[in-house]
Amino acid sequence: MMDKSNAMKTIMTILNEDGLIVPGCRAHEIVTEYIAFKIDRMGPEKALEDVKHSKEHMVAQIHQMAI
Repeated sequence: MMDKSNAMKTIMTILNEDGLIVPGCRAHEIVTEYIAFKIDRMGPEKALEDVKHSKEHMVAQIHQMAI
């Protein structure tokens, strides 16, 4: 069973493959808050699966925030 901390690290790694989510930037704050909410609502395992399923869409949104 995965805990919240490991889920957050894994999800952020998946979403930050291109390095656009820099700690301290606005995109990092938004993504971190959103992922924390998703983990709290869905649980760590389901949140991870959901992010894997919708990764392309989420990465596209992160690119829009980072520009």
